[in-house]
Amino acid sequence: MDRDQKRTAFRVGQAGHGVRLDKAIRIQFPDWGRRVVSQILQQRQVRVNGKIVWLGSWKVNMGDQIEISQPPVGKPAAQTRFDPGWLVEDTGDVIVVSKPAGLLSQATRAGGEDNLLSLAQTVFGDEIRLFHRLDRDTSGLCLLTRPGPVNAYLDAVFKQRQVVKEYRALVAARGQLDESGQIRLYMAQHEQRSDMMQVVAKGGQFSLTDYQLGEESEIGLPVWLQPHTGRSHQLRVHLAYMGAPIIGDRLYGGRKASRLMLHSERIALPEGGEFPAREWTVRINFD
Repeated sequence: MDRDQKRTAFRVGQAGHGVRLDKAIRIQFPDWGRRVVSQILQQRQVRVNGKIVWLGSWKVNMGDQIEISQPPVGKPAAQTRFDPGWLVEDTGDVIVVSKPAGLLSQATRAGGEDNLLSLAQTVFGDEIRLFHRLDRDTSGLCLLTRPGPVNAYLDAVFKQRQVVKEYRALVAARGQLDESGQIRLYMAQHEQRSDMMQVVAKGGQFSLTDYQLGEESEIGLPVWLQPHTGRSHQLRVHLAYMGAPIIGDRLYGGRKASRLMLHSERIALPEGGEFPAREWTVRINFD
């Protein structure tokens, strides 16, 4: 394999003979994932024997030369067991953990991949459930619960938007962001990509995020975000729409990095019935 910052090239081996092009690439680079491989194909970044090919179903043969003009940065290594260092607090009814980037919050319909819930169940028991989830590439605070009245309490305060959730992101440029403000947009699933969301002028679901900029450094500009709605990819779409995509965001145009620079930093729960107000913070240094 010949690899530098601008190009990656390899020859198809015996394991890749007669398989689809997208599978041959994943065989060579197993840490990239289906989504990343699909994206580089759609962006016309792949050549087979010097010819641009964008069809993932294209069959390749042993000895074919595959060249990728702009190779993505590999996603974080998969986690295969629950790390005790993830545990922030076990209150008895609520288990607070800090999820690493690259780990699914829970199993997908396809199954087969390790995820936070299944790994936590090996430690805390099968009865626990995931109450607050994050995207695979986002790190930070997640809430798991044991059976009991805490689930009804959390369900109520989440639906009533009484839970404070704060995130820290790192962007390369401020785009149209002011020092602080609100982003109010309507969002819907992308017309062409089932794994993406998009801003729409009509229809869709309303989304609202407060933000505040931090002090810029050599590595980027920090942005503190407080979403008031919980739409899929909300923070990523909001910042990209404002011309400030999150560094490491492969889907929405962020500058390449070893991970998505988005972290769930703080969760605060209000007082409710028998439950006191509670708050957890896990900060991160993106350096």
